[in-house]
Amino acid sequence: MVKGGRAAAVIAGAATIVLATACTRVVDDVRVYPAPDMGKAPATASDCTAVDAPLTPIPAHNDEEPVMKIPQPDGWKRVRLMDSELIRFTMRNEDLVVDGFAPTAVVTLESHRGITEPREVFDSQQDALENAVGATGLEVTQGSLCELPAETIDYVTPQLGRLPPHPARVVTAVMHVENRTYAMTLTVQSADPENPTYKRDAEMILTGFQMLPPTEA
Repeated sequence: MVKGGRAAAVIAGAATIVLATACTRVVDDVRVYPAPDMGKAPATASDCTAVDAPLTPIPAHNDEEPVMKIPQPDGWKRVRLMDSELIRFTMRNEDLVVDGFAPTAVVTLESHRGITEPREVFDSQQDALENAVGATGLEVTQGSLCELPAETIDYVTPQLGRLPPHPARVVTAVMHVENRTYAMTLTVQSADPENPTYKRDAEMILTGFQMLPPTEA
């Protein structure tokens, strides 16, 4: 399931990315929209939201992992500094730097044997943000991503080095493959969240992200 270390790693790691740029140059929504079969139903790309940005494949670590693709709008560049077993993809937009900080998008993937209900994964993510990271002002919305159970959380980050508290958004989606549970998170954040280009790009990245069964290329 999602653990505190996941959320903390994403927040701290994203801060490292934006700081490196500087050095080098809801009220809870009570409406629930359950996805079919609690994440077990196979989906295809046609079940995902189409957006006006090219999709970049995120390399899987083995053949059993979900197929993931992320929209990559103009100006967003791949960054490999944080690549690990947990953090699978990071990109930033240095054209939107404000006070030395660039917007980032970070994708994580975690799995374990057995079937964990999506609600348990989502609750763990919320707990990690509040208690492990120190995020405040959480606003939670239930939804789906490519027919998978998903949850979106808007929150305010704590102070991260020289980066002051700022709004961020994370989407968590859950997929069951055979007898294994996969939990994906996609986090976007910016020191200037009201910038119209950032807002447009962040929306495309979050809504157009694809997470599909391993057999769906």
